[in-house]
Amino acid sequence: MRQKMIAAGAAAWLVLASWPAAAQPAPAPDGLEADVPEVTLGGTPVSLAVLLAHAERRAPALAVAEAEVDLAQADFGVAEPLLPNNATLQVGVGPTNQASANGEYDVGAQVQLLQPFEIAGQRPLRFDVARAARATRERTLERARWRVHQQIHAGYRGALAARRQAEITRTLAAFATQLVDIAHRRVQAGDAAPLIERLAEADAADAQQRSVAAFQAYRDACLALAEIAGWPVASPPEPIGALPPPRRAPSLGALSQLAQAHNPELLVRRAAVEEAALRVDLAHRDAWPDPQLGFQYTYTATGGGGAPPQHTILAMFQIEIPSFALNQAEIARTSSQRGVAEARRDALSSMIEVRLERLRTAVNAAAERVESYGSDILPRFEENLTMLRRAFELGEIDLLRVSVALERFLTVQQQALGAHVDYFAAVAALEAQVGEEIWEDEGGER
Repeated sequence: MRQKMIAAGAAAWLVLASWPAAAQPAPAPDGLEADVPEVTLGGTPVSLAVLLAHAERRAPALAVAEAEVDLAQADFGVAEPLLPNNATLQVGVGPTNQASANGEYDVGAQVQLLQPFEIAGQRPLRFDVARAARATRERTLERARWRVHQQIHAGYRGALAARRQAEITRTLAAFATQLVDIAHRRVQAGDAAPLIERLAEADAADAQQRSVAAFQAYRDACLALAEIAGWPVASPPEPIGALPPPRRAPSLGALSQLAQAHNPELLVRRAAVEEAALRVDLAHRDAWPDPQLGFQYTYTATGGGGAPPQHTILAMFQIEIPSFALNQAEIARTSSQRGVAEARRDALSSMIEVRLERLRTAVNAAAERVESYGSDILPRFEENLTMLRRAFELGEIDLLRVSVALERFLTVQQQALGAHVDYFAAVAALEAQVGEEIWEDEGGER
């Protein structure tokens, strides 16, 4: 029995698939188009370009990344003071150890002020470190911006495929409802057993739950876009247009050249190496001694005899004797961080070409899968259902064969849409590594 079912389904598929591609569904008063409402959430239809522009302004991930750029102000705050160390004031008042002729002791007072200053050029270097830290965080912001771009790019195409899947399942539900009506009429006319009507009702219930699940998948895809782009949930974005045709990836050489110049992760790691190198240089400069420059004022008043008080002012210069073991902990820490940053940069640079080749071949393989289904598989689904319904209505095919053929049609449709989704995901992954749109006219956002 199972072999007969498979043979019947295969025969129905071969007959329907052999119709010419130019054939159009014959218009009929009771066609499927009149029974299938449009798949929509009641949201806002938006193009890919509009959605990307909105994400540039409102994406939550970008708001966080932009706020983190301001963390670099801490380094500018350290570099800003002209004299980073406080001056030292020393004051002393008291009697001397010498007594005057009348037995009174002399009184002395001393004031000393010393201001440390740097002689190794640390301040300009601190500004260089602050600018490098800001550059690293700005590169991190660009990486976050590109990640959001790619998520929306892939999600938008995925939502198109999810909407098409929802349209197919909704059409299938309308088709199953029509079969129930046809089966009822045939049972009433005595052309079919009552069991046929029960089976048609079961198929209709199954088609309805598939339609609900597919619509929820489309809703999830649109809400995911709203989450990434910061779009109001009250009116979620709904993609417009149709599924774009697949394209083959550029050559490995062209992709490698783009990636070396635009890969966001590689640019972040290069900036981190430059910042780490400047911090090592600053740690070495901080090991230098900081001289102190100031003055000393001494006042001495005699205890008697009418002698005038003595005032002494001295210019002061003080410097520590250099010890070449100073600041070794900071030097070792920054040196290690520079080594780690360089290792990460070199590791990523060596892996990029392998990743590009893997992702490039994935794009080409997915494009071949899409092309293997041809350009008429998805558009002709409604046409095939209409002809299958008429065959059942005329008694040319029984319900069991209709069910087998219908399952086959639906499977092929899902496989074709799955190939599109895999293609879009592969393109997004490749562009994430490249750091640029590999086709300038893709999506019309340029």
